[in-house]
Amino acid sequence: MQAILALTQLWISRSANCPLTVSFSGGLTFPDDTDLSSEPIIAARERVRSIVDALCDVSCRWKTVYLSVEVGADTAVDGFFQIPSNKTPLLETLYVNNFMPSPDFMNQPSQRQELTEMMTGRGLVKAPRLCRLGVGSFWSSPSPLPVKWAHLTELFLGPILYQPNESTSPLFILAMCVNLIRCSICHQAPVQLDGMIGTTSAPPNYIPPSGVCHLARLRTLELRGFEPPPLFAANLELPSLQELVNLSAPSRACREGLGGGTMDLIRKFGEGLTDVTLEWGSLNEPRLLDVLQHLPNVVNLRLVGGIWFQPRRMTNDRDPVVLDSVLEKLTPRSQDSNENGVAGGKCYCPKLKKFGCKVEERAELSEEAFARFIAARRNPLNTDVALLTSFVAAFPFPKPTPSIRGQLEEMGVDLQGMVFITAYPKTQKWHLNAPRRIQPDFDVDVAIRDHEDYVSTVGPFRQRLGDLWVN
Repeated sequence: MQAILALTQLWISRSANCPLTVSFSGGLTFPDDTDLSSEPIIAARERVRSIVDALCDVSCRWKTVYLSVEVGADTAVDGFFQIPSNKTPLLETLYVNNFMPSPDFMNQPSQRQELTEMMTGRGLVKAPRLCRLGVGSFWSSPSPLPVKWAHLTELFLGPILYQPNESTSPLFILAMCVNLIRCSICHQAPVQLDGMIGTTSAPPNYIPPSGVCHLARLRTLELRGFEPPPLFAANLELPSLQELVNLSAPSRACREGLGGGTMDLIRKFGEGLTDVTLEWGSLNEPRLLDVLQHLPNVVNLRLVGGIWFQPRRMTNDRDPVVLDSVLEKLTPRSQDSNENGVAGGKCYCPKLKKFGCKVEERAELSEEAFARFIAARRNPLNTDVALLTSFVAAFPFPKPTPSIRGQLEEMGVDLQGMVFITAYPKTQKWHLNAPRRIQPDFDVDVAIRDHEDYVSTVGPFRQRLGDLWVN
């Protein structure tokens, strides 16, 4: 702890008058039977407080702040939330995530509200230049906080641990953020609290008092957690929406039919979308084909699987997606084609230039279908579709022979100038009955792991607030 304090002081000194990015995670918690009056415990608390005080002394230089802390039991970190707004003149990006202090705390509404106001109701959220706000797991709605909501251009709302009502729902908060450009929301069922109703599905989607939520400047919408409620799209007007990132966990009800919040969003806003990322574990094959049919202007398309861990009993209750059928609809055909599909070059997503696919374990596919798709999209004679410039695919099985690239070379397909990445698990670690893992260890070069197209397809799918990664 003393070394951390020394490094913090050295960093502050050497950074001179430069704007600072501050990231602080943790606090000091102890078992219930710990003697908090013992000398080592008191010394540890004082050292944490010294680090916090050193950072707070230069709050006038804070530009980006990330705080993931537990408060209530340990007052050493409270100093972060006692800084007046005139002491943070440069602060533009703020992310606050609060650990749950204890189950007892969660069952005391008055203490939850008091602590929420203490942590975010003072200077930080009232910083004059604040334009990016992230709120992690929260036990009380942030809507009453003295935030200049209309000044925000980016907003991240993490899982909520309370039962929302008309004035505390995510839509109500969005309605106040009229200048949002980028927004990330985690729909999640609230936990069971005393005096509150626990649920096992996504929380209710209340309509803001002013009616439909109109966000004229919103270009990027990211959804995580549960699939959005069915009325979510109906209550939104997003004329500038171009990018949709839907990494929602699959739900049984949505897997069994064509309805659901994801489909509502695609059907309403699909025509204007140019960049789409979908966790296809939440889509059965008819829904996935319906999604693609409603994306006539998409340029970048990523179908990613395995984001959420699912027990095998859940993955076995739906038919596997046949990727060959999906790729067939994305593959243009020549005028004299006798194969399935629409002749004359017509196909789904005609403006597609970048395609990424992280294949699920249960998906049915053949490498030949990928080769046909790429060959047709790289054929300059298919003038009704855009030229494919990037292809990234990650598979859950060992590399086949011949590979997709080998098949394309045999077909004489020109791959020059194209981003072409295929990833397979390391052979020695793969076997049929291997434990299910969310992120396989793919056998690719280190340089490829950092490629933008690879990361956006394979992950890790981290949340971002400005230039700050928040998880």
